[in-house]
Amino acid sequence: MSPTISPPVAETSKSTNVADAEETPQGDPKPKRRWWAYKRTWFLGLPLVLVTAAVGLFIWGEMQPRPPGFAPTDPDQGAIITDQWAQFTIDVDTGRDYALLDLNAGRLIEGDFSTPGWDLAFRKTTILTNSGTTNPGGPGGAAELGEVPLVDAVVPDPVAFVVDDLGGEDNDKPVNRALKNWYGYDFFRHIVNANDDTFLIRTDGDRDALIHFDSYYCEDKSPRCLTLRYRLVPKAKAVTTARESAAA
Repeated sequence: MSPTISPPVAETSKSTNVADAEETPQGDPKPKRRWWAYKRTWFLGLPLVLVTAAVGLFIWGEMQPRPPGFAPTDPDQGAIITDQWAQFTIDVDTGRDYALLDLNAGRLIEGDFSTPGWDLAFRKTTILTNSGTTNPGGPGGAAELGEVPLVDAVVPDPVAFVVDDLGGEDNDKPVNRALKNWYGYDFFRHIVNANDDTFLIRTDGDRDALIHFDSYYCEDKSPRCLTLRYRLVPKAKAVTTARESAAA
């Protein structure tokens, strides 16, 4: 029987591949980019983060507790009188009109700035006096006495009352510069906080009034119910109530 002759064995592909690898040098692998290296990440992601943060901050602020609130005073009953002061709460969400308050009578009155008898005008956070630009023929004005409790406040002698003049962003709206900072706004909590200052108001009656603003919130914690307490005092001796005093 003839012996079987096997064919010659060919070189394996493995050895060929190794040889090819030795002849063809491999380049360095391309580094993998991280997610923050892509422009698209910043173009889309950063605005989304900012919007989300702003919405979250707004929601957080709305959930914060509000200052004590009060129901608007019944117009038929007038101010609440105690042994130390009178208290009045005004709905200042009046649209384009102003709510006019007679401090001596402790009542709101109907009319416009030319109507006699009113002492303070209210619309949202703006408080005006019966004077200057608001009513050139009015006898009013205001003086800021600083952070002093209402019960301890003393009328200066004499008093430089500040009358209304034009202000606002375009200097086209009446303001009283002694009263314009009666509150502070907490941007992060979205809260209007009444400051601790006491003010002296020149009235259209036979007595002036020492006033402290307590709250900007209603009984249901919604805004635009302005509560003030005040004491009627003898007429103060006034120096010239000129616009120069307002600008000082």
